[in-house]
Amino acid sequence: MLEAMRGAMDWGRANGRLIAGVSFDIPGMGYRDPGTGAVTGFEADLARAVGEAILGSAERVEFVQVTDTGRIRDLQEGRVDVVASQLTITPDRAELVDFSTPYCVTREGLLVPRDSSIGGFEDLKGKRIAVTDGSVSLRRMRAALPSLPGATHVVTPLSAGNLAAIERGEADAASNDMINLTMLRAGSADPERYSIIDIGDRFDPKPFGMAVRKGDRTLLGLIDQALARLKAGGELDRMLEAALARLAHRPTA
Repeated sequence: MLEAMRGAMDWGRANGRLIAGVSFDIPGMGYRDPGTGAVTGFEADLARAVGEAILGSAERVEFVQVTDTGRIRDLQEGRVDVVASQLTITPDRAELVDFSTPYCVTREGLLVPRDSSIGGFEDLKGKRIAVTDGSVSLRRMRAALPSLPGATHVVTPLSAGNLAAIERGEADAASNDMINLTMLRAGSADPERYSIIDIGDRFDPKPFGMAVRKGDRTLLGLIDQALARLKAGGELDRMLEAALARLAHRPTA
């Protein structure tokens, strides 16, 4: 414990603040209010909790928007210290960045209009599937195309674009992880218009990890220690539940 405290103090003295890369487009996960500038959501709360554990104050956490295509590059080029943005731990990514222990494990899912004829993976044949550029879901859906004759992709730069593509009639379904889809649905103007379908039996689980620059073992160790305490105390689960609860009472335009 004393060694961990000394490590946090040394890191804090050397850096002063923790620059966290999060999504700004997903209410409930990482979202920047265009009116107030406030950054909210489960992963924003997670970054604050980790920052408080390391630096002694959540106020010393600074948020920067990252996208699926740019988040690893943002780490490598030093624009952020850590990424908490639905980054699935994969072997190829682990060659580029170092991952914390998972803070969440989810499954692949589909978001569809409630009156859709799509009820499962096989029903994607001939359909337009919205996926986020740079995501594991895009990799998986590209690999799945041979088994889905006639299916096409609608690639969006942000996860929120998946839902927007369905709303505009440009896509029949969105492929993403179950947590993201749950947040996107809950944060939409009319959640009852949409259904979420679990297709996790077709794919490996999706463990989310906080990522740091390759070789930054000091910061990674501090993050893992903070996550261990948050998990042991049940705080991680409470943060996720609170984020969902806030979405349920979020005013819509």
